[in-house]
Amino acid sequence: MNTGRPKGNQKHLDLSARIIIEQHLNNGDSFRSIAIELSKDPSTISKEIRRHSIIRERSADAFAPIPCANNYDSSKPRTNICNVMHMCGDNECRRKCVLCRKFRCSDVCKFYKPRECEKLNKPPYVCNGCSKRTNCMMDKKIYSSKYAQDSYEALRTTSREGINQTPESIQKLDNLLSPLLKKGQSIAHIYASHADEIACSRRTIYSYIDRGVFQAAFFKPET
Repeated sequence: MNTGRPKGNQKHLDLSARIIIEQHLNNGDSFRSIAIELSKDPSTISKEIRRHSIIRERSADAFAPIPCANNYDSSKPRTNICNVMHMCGDNECRRKCVLCRKFRCSDVCKFYKPRECEKLNKPPYVCNGCSKRTNCMMDKKIYSSKYAQDSYEALRTTSREGINQTPESIQKLDNLLSPLLKKGQSIAHIYASHADEIACSRRTIYSYIDRGVFQAAFFKPET
């Protein structure tokens, strides 16, 4: 029976294919429409986007901080639900920290947790075609054909240099480790929280960092 589902082939995606993927995502098109044009399976498109998208963080000195996950209720999207006070040390203050005009709660509150967009947990997994992208205050996840191609080529090179991981495994590690390393977390701390997701030793991770395998290549491990 013909289901109309495109038959994928085993050839790797090249830059021209990745440009087409980026253009379709910018237009808000479905994985299926991309798959049909490239004669690939929709799952191939999905994996490509999830492996090779990149987080574009907001500037640390942006006027307004990323909204706090602890101050958000999907049933009351425009309501401040956080009741935390006195995080700046002024116990005489009667104003909630979230409403303070002297300090940003993101700078002084130990409970602050940057909010992440729930839409990124489902297709298309990126912000390319989102109508709210321009004014969104959260970090954005973007699929860039140039970054995807550079990332693929770098991972393929490292796999030839004796690194005992597949390009896909390296990408998965990179997606996990680099954001945490950039935030200043130590390898020990990351292992304590994500040991079940890291299928290699600490020594191996240090080796990969020294070789510049990850995006956070500038990170210097603690001694």
